[in-house]
Amino acid sequence: MSTEKSNQREFTRVLVSARTEIRAGAVTLSGAPTHSLSMKGMSIQTPERLPVGTECEIRIILVEAEVEIQLLGTVVVELADGLAFQFSKVLGLESFEHLRNLVFYNAPDVDAVENEFTAHAGIHRRE
Repeated sequence: MSTEKSNQREFTRVLVSARTEIRAGAVTLSGAPTHSLSMKGMSIQTPERLPVGTECEIRIILVEAEVEIQLLGTVVVELADGLAFQFSKVLGLESFEHLRNLVFYNAPDVDAVENEFTAHAGIHRRE
């Protein structure tokens, strides 16, 4: 069953814990750790809530005040222990490279991840 589920996803999810900052209008969720991450989205662990459909600015902090991934995304699922987001845009080449490397170096099957990267232009499927 888990194989079927992973085959339905465009990108491999990896279990990774990094600090995040989510901004949605006047609301900021700061410090929630990521749980899973892919090139297309992430889930975070937090007791705080944002409504499904909320558009957000997302920062994944890799090295405090030095290395971060900046993205735009939308809340897509409210989880029992957090929130899930779908990315709509990666802001900048450095952010894209950091996200790609984070997924690649934490993936259980690097060949599958390489194939996913080849099949996509950034975070969108090649047409």
